Amino acid sequence: MSTPEKAPAGSAHDTPSSDGSGATHAGLSDILPFEKLELAVKRAAARVRRALVNDDETRAQLVEVLEQLSALQAKVEEWQKLHHLLHQLCAAFSPFYTNLRALGDAEVEPTSGRALLQSWRPCQAGVDRLRDLESGVAHIQLPHRPGEGDASLPDWGARIAALGREVEDRLMEQAWNTEGLIDLADELDQACDGYLSFTEHELSQAVETVQRLYTHLLGGLS
Repeated sequence: MSTPEKAPAGSAHDTPSSDGSGATHAGLSDILPFEKLELAVKRAAARVRRALVNDDETRAQLVEVLEQLSALQAKVEEWQKLHHLLHQLCAAFSPFYTNLRALGDAEVEPTSGRALLQSWRPCQAGVDRLRDLESGVAHIQLPHRPGEGDASLPDWGARIAALGREVEDRLMEQAWNTEGLIDLADELDQACDGYLSFTEHELSQAVETVQRLYTHLLGGLS
């Protein structure tokens, strides 16, 4: 299971840059303190409201665009949370998997099983956090599947949790064969890696989309 956490391309800017549209993006060192930024936003919103007091259509369009940008930003945040939790689970699973492989294909004594069960506990905690996130997401979805609607609800937590329960059930048995448990752990490993790769791609795409839209908006106002 791979553990390096990759930052999405273009997720932050260290120096001011321009993309050719005329909009210049401030680097991290140029961001105002929150209190000053909040005040500037309130003043700008008040000025825009006064300027558009007699233009309901433009004001409605601007509000709609900003609402969509806010929803996209919330989507980015959910992908970031999922990516972080999957990365944590990968990191917790790695030592458990190494210990399991080291036992070989022999029948394992109960004491070895209990020790391995203890090393599984951090993995189970990670699985529980995934289930909690899955139950609370509002913006991220999985790709369309034949026979279903336009998109499917996330299912990473349900699938990984089901595999996790099987692993724990095996570890609770009085005697179990390591080979069968390794096969199950391999399946869990592949599931986590697959979701992590998918999440990295979707997070990168979402960040790029948000930045591109902000660039269009800023470029149109410059």
